[in-house]
Amino acid sequence: MRSIPVDVLRAFVAVVEARGFTRAAEELGRSQPTISLQVKRLEELAEAPLFEKVARFELTPVGAVCFEYGKRLIRLHDDMLDEASRRKTPGARLRVGMSSEFASRLTPRLGRLRAEAAAGSGFEVITDASDSLAAAFRQKALDIAILVGEEREFGNADRWRAPLGWFGSGAAVRTRKKPLPLVVPPQGTTLHEAAVGTLRSAGLTFDIVCASADFVVLASAASAGLGVAPMIEGFAPDGLKPCPDKSLPALPPVTLALLARSPSLASAGRLWVADAVATMQPL
Repeated sequence: MRSIPVDVLRAFVAVVEARGFTRAAEELGRSQPTISLQVKRLEELAEAPLFEKVARFELTPVGAVCFEYGKRLIRLHDDMLDEASRRKTPGARLRVGMSSEFASRLTPRLGRLRAEAAAGSGFEVITDASDSLAAAFRQKALDIAILVGEEREFGNADRWRAPLGWFGSGAAVRTRKKPLPLVVPPQGTTLHEAAVGTLRSAGLTFDIVCASADFVVLASAASAGLGVAPMIEGFAPDGLKPCPDKSLPALPPVTLALLARSPSLASAGRLWVADAVATMQPL
């Protein structure tokens, strides 16, 4: 019975994703000849060519099968090792990442997460921008994370479509003021691009009066009446209300993603965020 080593699959998948042997070798910390030999070994085991001869790095039908199944097998292999490592050190802290807008809703439910995930002595909680959390998860610095954004590279993530709305301190915010005073996360974040893109598409002028990656800062600025803020409906803190001004253009929904290091953590994570996403559309 033929058996394909995981390292051989990992080399092939890296070559396809990097579209090159040299870059794949750099990413895996191996030499280019080693990567080439591993891909050749996979072709021998599959008894068929993996790449089309007339188009560089275009997959043959057999290559496409090896690529899709290879990604799944590598993920399962790595998940198994991560979960085994976590289970053999039961006193280890569970490393949790969340965007700061989720902190007030989800921090009180960490006890539920610990119970469902059979976590050890406690948690190491990191609140940060979603792109930073995704990078930390990619580098295996987090066990579980909830963030804003598609993060399509994490194929096994749970996702929900979350509605966005304009929020402020009620009458204290003059939304008809020109330009519109805006309180937003930094440029490049999902909420920033959604708000700014929507206003520009509607031909409305705006003035960013406060930009911060810290949700507490944004909420405080909006509560003080400095401007209006795009927020995920259901996560706006007490004291902030939906802006009644119907002239403001509707914001597009955003995606929430739950990343987990193993299937058991993913299951525990769904229960952890269940109340917060109960009214949202799963993707």
